[in-house]
Amino acid sequence: MATPLFDLEGLFRAIDAQREREGLSWAALSRQVGVAASTIRRYSEADDAEADGVLALVRWLGVAPEEYLAGESAVGNPLRPTDGGYVRVDMEAVARAGGDPGGARGRTRTIIQNLVNVAHRTGQPVVSLTRFSER
Repeated sequence: MATPLFDLEGLFRAIDAQREREGLSWAALSRQVGVAASTIRRYSEADDAEADGVLALVRWLGVAPEEYLAGESAVGNPLRPTDGGYVRVDMEAVARAGGDPGGARGRTRTIIQNLVNVAHRTGQPVVSLTRFSER
């Protein structure tokens, strides 16, 4: 079974629709989620993106990251509300799940497709590879 692709364009459309429903400008949304407006707008044409920013927007929508896996029907869990903090990729959990015996070794970031690949390969929901971080 092929690893599903994360649908950034679909995520962008959902973000834009929710932003309009809430009457937010791109700048206001950017301040709320901590992701640059120009970065969010690039999702409409991007093949991949830094996972922490994508997760911040998925969390803002209140849905599971798996909702944006193209051609996949995996059920996931929504990211928990952060109450002033951040949802981050847990690079140690990703390394362990990926079978890297050396751990994350200083790696602090990954792209969303890598996160999806690891979750899919190990049968875990994407949220299981994240952690909460205080501001």
